[in-house]
Amino acid sequence: MSRTDPTIVTVLRHGAVEGRAHIFRGVLNDPLSVQGATQMQRALARCHVADFDAVATSPLKRCHEFAATYATQHHLPLRVLPQFGELAFGDWEGLTPAEVAARNPEEYQTFSATHGVHAPPNGESLAQLRARISLGWHEWLASDDGTNRLLITHAGVMRALLMELFGFTPAQAFQIALPEAACLRISWLHGQPPFLLYIN
Repeated sequence: MSRTDPTIVTVLRHGAVEGRAHIFRGVLNDPLSVQGATQMQRALARCHVADFDAVATSPLKRCHEFAATYATQHHLPLRVLPQFGELAFGDWEGLTPAEVAARNPEEYQTFSATHGVHAPPNGESLAQLRARISLGWHEWLASDDGTNRLLITHAGVMRALLMELFGFTPAQAFQIALPEAACLRISWLHGQPPFLLYIN
């Protein structure tokens, strides 16, 4: 890979998953649904991306299963990178916001008001999420995986990338809709600031 060529990264959120809807699904390992896989296929077609050189993915099933199938179908190398896993919600995993608000009203109010700066009980803070994602991003970008890459991950990771790479505040990042199979495209040239080429 030439250092004079920008690396283009398409960041794709997983689609709909099996299991309860509208819950804190961080480290829960629910699989992608058939509908979710279709959503992701349509999103990639809508993005009109040329052939990728490589695929990276969160290790969680809702990302990894699609990534592995896509990489096999297109004969692409696949990296499974734990740094791109979703925020860990600790004691709130699998619960709805209403259930959490009833169980831990003060903690939930603080978590919501700060956009995750204050971690859930036994969970991960926004600062911890950002630190591991920043490390994973820079390590992956330094690897020789080509100049056109696909990363399959989670909404929390996408928001953290907007904060880390483009200076979004937590409040700004959480005002951006990132629905199932949402997509970002980022251009990264060594030694230069990144560019956000596309969102959703």
